[in-house]
Amino acid sequence: MALTLNAVTIDADDNVNGVFRYDGFGTSWTQIRGPVTVHGPFGGGWGTLVEGTGDETGTVFGYSGTPFDWFSIGETGGTYAVADDTVYKTPQDGSRILQFDGFDGDTPIWSKVGDSGFLAVAGFSVVAQMPDFQGDTFLYSGTPNEWERIGPKGGGYAIADTVYRTHPLGNTVFRYTGAGTAWDDLGAPPRGVISIFAGGFGLVATAADFSGVYRFQDTGNWQRIGDHSASCAVTDDTVYRVDRDMSVFQYDGSGTSWTPIGRPDRVFSLFVASD
Repeated sequence: MALTLNAVTIDADDNVNGVFRYDGFGTSWTQIRGPVTVHGPFGGGWGTLVEGTGDETGTVFGYSGTPFDWFSIGETGGTYAVADDTVYKTPQDGSRILQFDGFDGDTPIWSKVGDSGFLAVAGFSVVAQMPDFQGDTFLYSGTPNEWERIGPKGGGYAIADTVYRTHPLGNTVFRYTGAGTAWDDLGAPPRGVISIFAGGFGLVATAADFSGVYRFQDTGNWQRIGDHSASCAVTDDTVYRVDRDMSVFQYDGSGTSWTPIGRPDRVFSLFVASD
């Protein structure tokens, strides 16, 4: 499952004005969507998800693979998580967790798979804080309404080969062992972390002292690989970051060397999603 880089752009007044997909070479980008709400987009193995604006307000859309061609998958919700094979959301009141099950004709089907929760991250499965953003960390079993408590709440989350979370104070990063409530303490970059990002290439964090982007090494250390960024995205083979001038850079794979790949507009955030 190949994941492609996407960028959310903003205009001079800091309004979200478009979604662009990197073409995979040089500085070429293709616009796939105009304005969207500030709550999205969201991406993952299933694809790309946005909330509508204007006369489409109140509807959530999935990307068809053709620029500006999107299909409705139902009413907008409160929180979202895009997994490898489907989408999860909560209604606005957070009273339950819903899973997208496809269509009955043209009608999108959503089924309840959990009680009240705050969706945190998704990948091979979905992670939520229950009963809300103040709650502990739960992992969905894949069977409706069966969730396993795997640890205390996190300040932030990422998911790749396993689940990662930060301490609520951001002073360390934990990696789930896959059993019970056991986590490995991975330490952190200088003064802790702001955000973590994970993918096939590995685990990446932005340092709390704004000293840069760091990658976790198999040796157990955090290696500084580049300047600080407000947003990063990790694919199977590299890392991308937004620079101070809101352009995008691709990591060259070693040291602190990066290659500029352009700026479709002022890039606000990055995310990855399948085609």
